[in-house]
Amino acid sequence: MKLVFALVLTFITLSSAFAESIVHTIEAGRLHQGGTLTITIISERQTDFDAEIQYKVIPKPLVPMPANYRQGSFIATFPIEFLDERGYEDLQTSAQTHNGAKLLHLGKKDLPGFRDSHHVKLIPESNKWTLEAWYHPSVRSTGWAKLKLEFKNTFLGAYQVFSNLN
Repeated sequence: MKLVFALVLTFITLSSAFAESIVHTIEAGRLHQGGTLTITIISERQTDFDAEIQYKVIPKPLVPMPANYRQGSFIATFPIEFLDERGYEDLQTSAQTHNGAKLLHLGKKDLPGFRDSHHVKLIPESNKWTLEAWYHPSVRSTGWAKLKLEFKNTFLGAYQVFSNLN
């Protein structure tokens, strides 16, 4: 029993060591005054990886935003090539579909401190949300220096949240 516990503890420790996170600050918006967004690579396989996006939005005073819309998380799956610049360069020539999600390259953009960032868009099959990311090779983990999330729900309709790397 002690051996099993030791192995489980070792696995958890090693797993968390490989789960590198980056933290973004959420910009103020129409109904919110800011917040945080954390991106963690939770799984890498031979052909793709899962990035968990956790968000916590701080509503503006007197905005009746239900608690379940203020924070949450979702998982986006990307081809393994998107852990470095080659995936984004390949995407420039043609759109891709991965696990039912559309991946589009929207061009290169200059961000403060991140020249020639790749601007990409992920549209999942569910179409409940879309994600736009600005990838730059100097950013660790997923390489995303900026994100735009658009959520679609009955309470808010289509609502956009922008975040920037801390």
